[in-house]
Formats: sequence, C-alpha cells, structure tokens
Amino acid sequence: MKFEIDRIILWSKKSGKPYREIKFYSNSINIITGASRTGKSAIIPIIDYCLGSDKCTIPVDTIRDACEWFGVLIKLENEELLLCRKEPGQKGTTGDMYIQREEIITIPDKISKNTNLCAVKDVMNEIFAMSFLDLDEEEKNGFSSRPSYRDCMAFLFQPQNIIANADVLFYKADTMEHRRKLINIFPYVLGAITPEILAQKQMLERKEKELEKLKLDYQIIKDNIDSWKSEVGKWISIAYEYGFIDNNYSSSDSFEEMIKKLEEISKKDVDSSRIISNNIKDISDELAELRKEEEKKSKELFEIQHRYLEMKELLNTSKEYENSLESQRERLEIAKWLNQKVDIEKKCPICGNNYADTIQRLTDLSNNINKIDSKKKKVDTIPIIFERELQQVDKERQKVSEELEELRKRIGEKFDYINEVNDTKYTLISMSRFLGKMENAVQTYKRIGKDSQLEYEIEKLEKEINQLKRNVNQSEINKKVENALDEIQKNAERLIPKFDTERPNDKIQFLIKDLTIKVRNQSGRDDYLWEIGSASNWLAYHISVLLAFQEYYQKRNGVKVPNFLVIDQPSQVYFPQRLAGDNNEEYKIENDEDKEAVKKIFSAMSEFLKQSNCNVQIIVTEHAEKEVWEGVENVKLIERWRDGTKLVPLDWVENDKN
Repeated sequence: MKFEIDRIILWSKKSGKPYREIKFYSNSINIITGASRTGKSAIIPIIDYCLGSDKCTIPVDTIRDACEWFGVLIKLENEELLLCRKEPGQKGTTGDMYIQREEIITIPDKISKNTNLCAVKDVMNEIFAMSFLDLDEEEKNGFSSRPSYRDCMAFLFQPQNIIANADVLFYKADTMEHRRKLINIFPYVLGAITPEILAQKQMLERKEKELEKLKLDYQIIKDNIDSWKSEVGKWISIAYEYGFIDNNYSSSDSFEEMIKKLEEISKKDVDSSRIISNNIKDISDELAELRKEEEKKSKELFEIQHRYLEMKELLNTSKEYENSLESQRERLEIAKWLNQKVDIEKKCPICGNNYADTIQRLTDLSNNINKIDSKKKKVDTIPIIFERELQQVDKERQKVSEELEELRKRIGEKFDYINEVNDTKYTLISMSRFLGKMENAVQTYKRIGKDSQLEYEIEKLEKEINQLKRNVNQSEINKKVENALDEIQKNAERLIPKFDTERPNDKIQFLIKDLTIKVRNQSGRDDYLWEIGSASNWLAYHISVLLAFQEYYQKRNGVKVPNFLVIDQPSQVYFPQRLAGDNNEEYKIENDEDKEAVKKIFSAMSEFLKQSNCNVQIIVTEHAEKEVWEGVENVKLIERWRDGTKLVPLDWVENDKN
C-alpha cells in the first residue's frame, strides 16, 4: 500500500508567519539529526496526532504554545492527502480537523476547520479498505471491535521509549487497551481473515445462536408433547364420554392416529356434545382391560429380567475362565523358552547337564500351552456373541419396562378420572374449556410433528451453518496465520545478523498472544526477548522484526498497511551519559567499536531497502552525526537541528518587544 509521508507542516499561532515544512523522500532512509530538546521526539506524536490518535502527545510548552495547526501531507497511489489537526490548547485533544484530497495539493497558507475527527476516521478506513464489522460483535469491551486503520499504527512507530525496550515490541502495546486489540486484530492484518470472511464469520455466529434458540424451542415443545403423550388417551376418553366422538381409542392405536382424533375433536363445538351413559360405562370396562394388560406385561418383564441376569452371570463366568487360562499359560510360558535353549545349546540352560532325561517333560509342557491356546481361542468367541445378545435383551427389557410404566400411568389417570367428584364436570363451560385445550394441543403438535415448520427451519439453518463453516474454516485461518508468521520470521532472521547482536544466527519465533519474540539458542532452549540482556540486542530485534512486517505487508496486496516506519534515536543505546554543558553540544561516540555498531543500524536498513525490493520509507531522528551513516546507500539527510535550528522556528517563540 502506498501511504507515505511527503512532508510535515506546522502553522504558527503568530499571524504573518509562513508555515514550516519538513520534506521527506520515498524509498529512502530520511534522517533528521540534532541536539537535545530541538523537537526530534515530537515527529512521531505529530504524525500520529494528524492521523487521528485519540490523545495529543505532542510535547507541551514550546511546540504546542507556538503551533496552531499540525499537518501531514501523504502520498497515495494516484493522489495526495492533507490531514491537519488543531492544537488542543488547554484540552487533552480536539476533534477539529482539516482534510484535502486531490491529485496535487497546494499547501494552504492558513488552515481552518472543515471536518472533524470522526469523519476523517471514516475516510481513512475507506482508504485502508477496513471492514465495518466487529471482530466479535458479542464482545462489548472494545477489544474485539471493528478493525480500524488506527490498529496499523502499531507497526509504523518506534519512539524512544520503545525502540530498545525488552518488554514492549510495538507502539502503544504497553497499554492493556491497545495490547488486547492488537492481539485480536493480528489474523486480520496478516490477511488470514478478509473482510468477506469476517462478514461470514459474524453471520455464522448469528446463525448458530439462532439455531440454538430454535433447538431450545423445539426441545421445550417436544418435552411438553412427551409429557402429555400418555394423556392423549385420557383426552380421547373424555371426548368419548362427552359424546364428541363415536369411538374410544384402542391400545393398538398409534400416537399419530390419536393426534388425528384430537384434531377431529378440536374442530367440534359444545353443541355437538352427546353425553351417553354407555360411554361412561365403557371407561370402567377399559380400566379392567388395562389391569389385565398390566399383569401380562409384568410377567413378560419378569421373564426377560431373569434371562438377562442369567446371561450376565454366564458372561462373567466365561471371563473368569478366560483369565484362569491366561494365568496357566503365563506359568507355562517358560517351557517354550527352555525348549528353545536346549535345542540350540544341547544342554540344560540352568544346571548345564545333558537334557536327554528332561526333553520329554519340556515337550509335554509346551504341548499343554498349545492346548490352553486352543481352549482360549474357543472361549474368546463367547464374549463377542454374548455381548451382542446381551445388548439385544437389555433393549427388550427397557422397551417392556417403558410399556409397563405407560400402562400403569394410564391406569392411574383412569382411576383418578372415575373417582373425580366435580359438579361442573358436564357443564357447557367445562366442555368448552376442554375443546380449547384440545385445539391448543393440536397446534403445539403441528409445530414439531412430521413436516413441521420448526423442523424445516432447523434443517434449513443447519445447512446454512455447514456451508458457512466450510467458508469460514478456522483451521485454514490458523494455517494462513502460521504461514504469514513463518515468512515474517524468515525475513527478520535475514536482517538480524546485519546488526550488532550477540546471537545473529539464532532462530526467532513471533508470539501473537504475547506480542513478543522468542529466540532459540543452539542447544534448543527458547528465550523470551525480556530474558535476553543488552539494549543493543533489543534494538536489533525491534528494527529487524518491524522491517520484516513491512516487507510482508508491502508484498501482500490484500493487506493494507502504510509503507513507512518512523524510528526515534536508535543509536541511544551506544551514547554515553551527556556531560553538563550547552544544549547544542554534540553527542560524541568516542569508541570506534560503538561507532561501527551504530553504522550497522543504517547499513542494515539500507540493505533491507535494496534486498526486499519493496518501497518502504524510513524516517529516523538522531543525536548522532553523519560519521555513523556516511557512505551508506539510500540515506538522505533531511535537516540538521543545531546552532539554533529546531523543529519550531525561533521567531515563533520569541516574545515581541515593544
């Protein structure tokens, strides 16, 4: 993605002062060098502020007192983008912004607000082709909110407190909020999850929740139906007694047949009732029949139970016999060994004597083993046959037991019904309520019965979910993440030996969940970055890993991350403590070895630009002077802030004299 800094622009609070601009170059190492307190460390906060940071971290006092607006001119593929943001004054931040987007932009002499931060963020998210969907729409803590171009800032800046930090690898990853969001965003920024996959992933989550709710509804209705299955016969008997139907139900009637009768009953009205005394008498006769059937089922269950116990006992006995044979075989196993030894050595392996007198006994023992094996083979088939038969008998036992329980329940209900004393039992109101209950029961059954709408909806959802799961293949996503990290790790391992590091050839592994790296030594031990000493090592790993990420992003067209990296004072780890003196005093690296180590930093970045074959803009602010980069290719000295030259012109901060 082409998104690089063409220039930084400052507008003075003093009227009549021309704007201040700092020009940068593409595909180069742009260096600003200067003394302390000249504004070098404000470069990153200014760019970040204009790119929509939530807080203004531009240093207070001189810079913020002198500047009214801060701006960055950005080079895109076929156009330019000017983003300006007002100095917040006494506030921590402001949403007042100016935006201009044209093929070629002429910098305005004066800036005034024409938009706000929210609108700029929307424009930027469109430029970065960010999805408008949350990573996880159920999470409300912000860590899984929609991807934003702001998440990419972690890969663009290495301020002074981060560049040689053992505990923090990425910009702003030292705060929990940014850290958690960055961890969640990694599959997206690595291209393992595209906006289309993210949309399908969220649809999958919604469909799964919808299916779960439908299945719960289905189960509730099914449980209700199961609970009144045994009552259907009772309801038909009541309808028969009321005279709503001509025939009572039979025990041979299927459940579906009884439901059809209920449907017929539910269409009746109270005027069609014909209470007949014979119908009431039939209920008592039916109870007697149920008693006989109960006795028959009870006897059947007893016989099955008895058979089951006998088979279980026989199975246990066969297993005990099998174990006994195995024990005998183990005790005789030594006979085979002895037979083999005497055949080879022609003498007893224990006492050394001639074996002629004992050979027959050993042969007999070996033959006994063969007999035991033969018996064991026959016994082995018994459990297989019996286990299958035992399962069949157990199923039959369960079935008859359930039938008996159902009969007893029906008997209990019939008995309660016959003995019920209710003066209003045969009133029109009672019969009307009964018909209403039957209508509701039929409607409930239709929701879950054969070819029901609920079943159709569940089946349809399951098909949609299966298709979405094929599209949103988590294992495929994980594989893409692993492949991306493998490529990035190899890119970094190619760069690390070019820096001043103690372990140039050790393999590294990037850990998303920890946002750091592990380094594997020659013996195979893994060491976290914070377990490795020396700031020079941390510096080497930081720059190598960030450049490796840049190479991956710029070579993967589907991943949109700006092609610039801003590094603040990477040589700091080699500078001695500054002696007391003038603020413009140059920092000197007296040690030739340290000079060479600092030069390696710039040489490594130059080699990266040549070998990666991708356009990456590197901006470096430095204390060091040209002696540490002189002769290095691709280096451009942008400005030297010494002898009164600083980020903010002196006449912007001088007091007006009367």
